[in-house]
Amino acid sequence: MRTKDIKPTPFVSHLRCDRCGVEAEHDVGEGFNDFLQIEFDASWGSAIGDGTHVEVDLCHTCLKQTLGPWLRLSESAWNRPRSVGAIQPSEQASGEADPPAGD
Repeated sequence: MRTKDIKPTPFVSHLRCDRCGVEAEHDVGEGFNDFLQIEFDASWGSAIGDGTHVEVDLCHTCLKQTLGPWLRLSESAWNRPRSVGAIQPSEQASGEADPPAGD
């Protein structure tokens, strides 16, 4: 016999930009779509410091204002129009093609 129970899982529900203070909630409006969350541990010999844990939350406006000249921007794969007959990344892995659009 199995007895089931539910455990709440913690999650980030609210973000605040560390630069300008703009706030977002995960399920309100655009949610976190306009935020970048960076978190990593600096490695040996890092200018930040060996083993230093780094976190920063930035809205896209602040990201562009602070790092704009160095950002390499291109169109996202999900935003490109599909070409009829073109092999999509998912097809390459499985070898199967989706049916042509409009059928």
